[in-house]
Amino acid sequence: MQRITALWQASPLKLVGALFALSLAGMMAVASGASFTSTSANAGNIVTAGNLSHSNSAAPGAILSVSGLVPGDSQSGSTDITNTGDVNGVFTLSKSGVVDSDPANPLSAKLDLVVEDLGDPASPTAPVVKYSGKLGAMGARAMGTLAPGDTHRYRFTVTFPDGGTPAGPLSGDNAYKGGSVTVQYDWEAVSA
Repeated sequence: MQRITALWQASPLKLVGALFALSLAGMMAVASGASFTSTSANAGNIVTAGNLSHSNSAAPGAILSVSGLVPGDSQSGSTDITNTGDVNGVFTLSKSGVVDSDPANPLSAKLDLVVEDLGDPASPTAPVVKYSGKLGAMGARAMGTLAPGDTHRYRFTVTFPDGGTPAGPLSGDNAYKGGSVTVQYDWEAVSA
């Protein structure tokens, strides 16, 4: 400490110069450290939402258009459902708008309905039953998952079961004579 005091008294300008030179050297040593750097950028990032849509080969018309059905008869119709979107779709079939011409003897409660998945129409597979029961009792049914571009054919078969010999003109199957039922089938897809 005495040396610095003596140097200050002898030449204050030299001391300030020496201190400035030491400070400058220290800053340069810190600022010019041997650090490596590298940078890169990822410009133009885009995110788009998927699209889920489907086509129904029978829409907006009917799958079943049956007339003159008698006890013991069956008739069928089909539709092709195609996933026209770009994401997997989980498909559900439900019925709505069931209207019987005779509410006292509802044909919808008499008729049997079988809905089958026949697979891709280009290479059909063994039918897989998706619903089997009374036409009017069908609730929402899981129909499977279709990948983008996949098509499945679904066959609907309606049967008028033979109730046997009637005991009178308004009993047994005669109660349904001339009756009709209309129903709408609704397809819904939800992304998987």
